[in-house]
Parts: sequence; structure tokens; C-alpha cells
Amino acid sequence: MYCVKCGVRLGEGTERCPLCGTPVWNPTRAAAEKSYPEELPRHTEESTKPLAAAATALSAMAALIILIICLEKYGEMRWGGYVLSGIGLAYVLFVLPAWFRRPPPEVFVPADHAAIALFLLYMCVKTGGSWFLPFAFPVTGGSCLLLTALTCLLKYVRGGRPVILGGFSLLLGGFTLLVEFLETVAFGTEMFQWSLYTLAVFGILGIFLLLCGLIPALHHHLKKRFFY
Repeated sequence: MYCVKCGVRLGEGTERCPLCGTPVWNPTRAAAEKSYPEELPRHTEESTKPLAAAATALSAMAALIILIICLEKYGEMRWGGYVLSGIGLAYVLFVLPAWFRRPPPEVFVPADHAAIALFLLYMCVKTGGSWFLPFAFPVTGGSCLLLTALTCLLKYVRGGRPVILGGFSLLLGGFTLLVEFLETVAFGTEMFQWSLYTLAVFGILGIFLLLCGLIPALHHHLKKRFFY
């Protein structure tokens, strides 16, 4: 064993160098003196239930205040119905998942779309429109099917994520064509005003992701380039 500063040979058990006074560093003893915990620390997730409870109480209070104001001032809901339906939609989208430690996406994605569809139906009925069945209902239904399938595939299928995302991107591009077609039928607008642009963007992205998934060398290069 030698002094780390002046290089003098040291005897066993020496605490300091007799020449320069530098404390002796023994790597074997230093490693032995390190103390490690017997168990790895457990990752604790903070519960979101208190936040969900507070948001629920605030939502209930706001809804009650709006209900009282509308009934006392107008004798009916009037504008209060729009606000209450908006509060209900926001509760389903943002507060309801907080009651669960790990909200299952394959359950909440359809639930969110159902809440959005009911909100749009209420708006359509209150405004005297006729756009829900020819436009809003098929759009929310198609979006629900696409996103539910995507979440289930990403959750339960191991590997192949570039292929899954590439296929989803291609389907999403085609879905935008359907949305503009339904818009044309429901509102009388012209076709191919914007959907061709989204189709091109999602199509190029989808083909690129499919190539990344089907060509291992390209996948490895991009993963190494951007994630390493």
C-alpha cells in the first residue's frame, strides 16, 4: 500500500503517511465500511383521492349555487343547463379518474366519449339543431373506437409499438376524411377543404412508423439516435 500523495510505501494499519501526513485511503476498507440498506426503497405513490374529494365538493357546490340562482331568478334552468352539463363533462374527464390509483384507460376512454356525446346531445337539443345524429354521434363513436383500440393494443400487446402507432396514424388520416364527409352532409360545406392535408400528414407519419417497426436496423438507429 502506498501514499496517494507522495507515493511512500506504507505499513499495514498506518492511518497517516509518515512523510507528508496525508490520511491513508484504503479502497478495500472504504468499500467494507459502506453501509447499504437490506431492502430497496419502495416507491410510494401519493394518493389523488383527497384532490378528487375536494374537486367533487367544489363541483357540487358550484352546481347547487347555479341551480338555486336559475330557479329563483327565472323559475327554470335557462343558461344554467349549459353550465351544469359543462361541469358534469369536466368532472367525468378530469376528476373521476383521480378516484382510482391507476385508472384503466380501456374503461375511461369509452366513458369519456359517452360523456362528450351526451354533452353534445344536450347542446343540440337545447339549441334546436339537428346535427347530432348525422355528425356528432358518428364522429364521437369513431373516435371512441380508434382510441379504445389504440389503448388496448398499447397496454396488452408486447412490442411492436411503432407498427401499432403507424397503423393508428394511417387510420386517423382516413378518419379525417370521414369527418369532413359527415361535415359536408350535415352542414352543406364543400368537400376536401382540409382533410387532404391531415390525410397527407398522418399518412406520411404512419408509413414512417411502419417502416421503423418493420426494419429493425432503422428502428435501432433511431432509438439509439434519440433515446440513448
